[in-house]
Amino acid sequence: MTKLAARFGLSDVGLRKICHKHRVPTPPAGYWAKKAYGKRVTAKPLPNDANETEIVIREGSAANEPEAIAEARITLAAAAALAASAPGVTTPNSIVERTLTKLANTKRRADGLLRPEGATFVRVAVRPQSLERAGEVLHEFVAAAETAGLRLAKHEDGAAWICDGESVAFELVEVTDQVPHVATEAELRAVAKWKRDREETHRRYGYWQDWGEPRIPQWEHRYQGPLAIRLEKVRIQSERSPCGDTIVSSFADSRARPVTKIIPRAVGTIGAIAAAKKANREFDARRRAAATEAARQHEQMQLRRAHEQKAIALLEKLLAEQEEEGRLRSLAHALRARDHRGSRTEEFLKWLDHRVHEMAAANSPLTLENRLAALELFQPAATHNP
Repeated sequence: MTKLAARFGLSDVGLRKICHKHRVPTPPAGYWAKKAYGKRVTAKPLPNDANETEIVIREGSAANEPEAIAEARITLAAAAALAASAPGVTTPNSIVERTLTKLANTKRRADGLLRPEGATFVRVAVRPQSLERAGEVLHEFVAAAETAGLRLAKHEDGAAWICDGESVAFELVEVTDQVPHVATEAELRAVAKWKRDREETHRRYGYWQDWGEPRIPQWEHRYQGPLAIRLEKVRIQSERSPCGDTIVSSFADSRARPVTKIIPRAVGTIGAIAAAKKANREFDARRRAAATEAARQHEQMQLRRAHEQKAIALLEKLLAEQEEEGRLRSLAHALRARDHRGSRTEEFLKWLDHRVHEMAAANSPLTLENRLAALELFQPAATHNP
């Protein structure tokens, strides 16, 4: 189980869960140890299923990815692995050859690394001592990727892979190793001086100074030859995770495995990154469309709310005017009902009649139509857009 799981990029527990899901028996704990010592073991028979179906086991890094991204990863990784198992004569890549020539004629930087610059070079950062092996890794990586259908092209600040219309940047770098730090003379002198000062402080003032001691690091990072292929960092965005999960995009030498052994996985990851970039662009387009629609609906809601507020204000004003008109009519009728009216009262009643007439005219259908038009309320259905 452990060996098979490693081939699929899974843990033995993960592979066992897949087997149990499909009713495939697995050896119990201690099975192989007992068998190695000649003890009797029993193997459970495979299920006799008339409706057998193919069990698809994805490489570990593709297990939780969307189907399109996982499929792109698996397809390219399989093509690169097939090319690695049956190497043939490959055509030298002009960008790679140009990069290696540039590296051979480049002065090292302050950090001791060679770095060519330009859109027509592969981004490489290695020491002169590692230049030969870097060339071997680069040739093998490019050959596997091109066999899988990728194309290396110049792009912005360094060459990039073209996969399904998407560009995927990458670099080949020499990474540092963590090694035990050997104290320098200056560090030892600084510690010795601090101890002398501490003794002097204790002698003069009677207490021990426990701060300010120079620290000699236990470890340091040093270039010793390990190389790493680093691909462009991309996150897989989705409605479930808008920020997205980062695709593992660094493949380096280790004590148990050189980087050349995982080139097929790196090539597969290029396919996953290209598919993720395309999916992310579609996700961003959907998100922008949703945001635009939400803004439109919000604007419509605000317009409807403003329309409602203006209509309510007009209604309240009309009700107040109608109430005032009724009160004036009642007053005029009450005054005329009296037997004795003076000349001043008659003049007042004339003015009051004129006032009632004006208020009635203000609430006529034509006047109301004009007031509604001025406030842009209740437009005809053909032009109404609240």
